[in-house]
Amino acid sequence: MIEHDIPEQSLVLEVVIGFLYPFMLLLGFFIILNGHHTPGGGFQGGSVLAALFIARYVVYPVHDVNSEKMHMFQRIFIALILLTPMVFLFTGFIHRFPEYRSLYLLVMNVLIGFQVGMEIGVAILRFAFFQGVGKTWRL
Repeated sequence: MIEHDIPEQSLVLEVVIGFLYPFMLLLGFFIILNGHHTPGGGFQGGSVLAALFIARYVVYPVHDVNSEKMHMFQRIFIALILLTPMVFLFTGFIHRFPEYRSLYLLVMNVLIGFQVGMEIGVAILRFAFFQGVGKTWRL
């Protein structure tokens, strides 16, 4: 029987993800903040931000994120996602002041982006730590 001496972490993976991490963060925020002018928006930017959770876990597989706090923030963002259209659209504010339409779209993109990022991040963390995979999962 041949034993393979597999290192705990890949140095190449750590360096590449460490280099790409700030660019992924900037790209996620750029997509969210410019989604009302360009293709993209909250969901796409949130997916890029969720990739940060996945990349962080792949490089540093420690469960130090409080998922209950993340769920609390998700509930707050869902409430804000539901209340924002009520304030902007149902009150007629956008029809009376059409110059604030970009502000409405920006707010919705930010709320949806953070909601999607947290939701996918929590799903990945739950899968990794509560489904028996834990620290044994490696790329």
